[in-house]
Amino acid sequence: MLNIGHRGAMGYEPENTLLSIQKAIELGADYVEIDIHLVDGQLVVIHDETLDRTTNFKGFLANYTFEELRKADAGKGQQIPTLDEVIELTKNKVGLNIELKGKGTAQPVQRLLSRLTTEHKSSILVSSFHLHELVLFKELDKTVRIGVLSNKRIEQVLPNAVELSAFSINIGTKAATQLFVDKAHQTGFKVYVYTVNTVEEQLQMKNLGVDGVFSNYPDRVLDS
Repeated sequence: MLNIGHRGAMGYEPENTLLSIQKAIELGADYVEIDIHLVDGQLVVIHDETLDRTTNFKGFLANYTFEELRKADAGKGQQIPTLDEVIELTKNKVGLNIELKGKGTAQPVQRLLSRLTTEHKSSILVSSFHLHELVLFKELDKTVRIGVLSNKRIEQVLPNAVELSAFSINIGTKAATQLFVDKAHQTGFKVYVYTVNTVEEQLQMKNLGVDGVFSNYPDRVLDS
């Protein structure tokens, strides 16, 4: 199973920070997953639309300038990173799963990735729950791999994955069934499952034949 560090290695370090991503790399992750919002024209790495849970600031991201956001403590003195910084840190070390979390992120992410080499782009997966963001991204760039994020039944997800010529379908553990995995594989899609932290869950996913798991603890992921 592909070992995907969830928001870096958030079981050990503050999520979506360079410290967390570096930790995931050190713990042997194959990929790291991060979340992207667009704030003040900048692509910032943070999960929520608000700052309250993960930083010492309060309120919505949209109410801050980029310069103000960079003064926030995202844990252990870490800044909220930019996508540029994460790409630089992970380059030639691990693959990168960029989740388009916020609205309006498809075009600026595509623009940034267009500056990368073909080889570097091949190690990137762009995913989202927002179908319209994925559709727009695919219209702009057909070379970057797409992951459809969903917790719906396989019959509901497959048409979207086919339309996008997706590489993978990324689902939660509750949606991961043998039927889902088998039908996805038969149609040519990889299946990546989040968030898998216990040995029991990992064994279950391995028995289902999933292709990768997102984990807060990359060092715990079983060898394939």
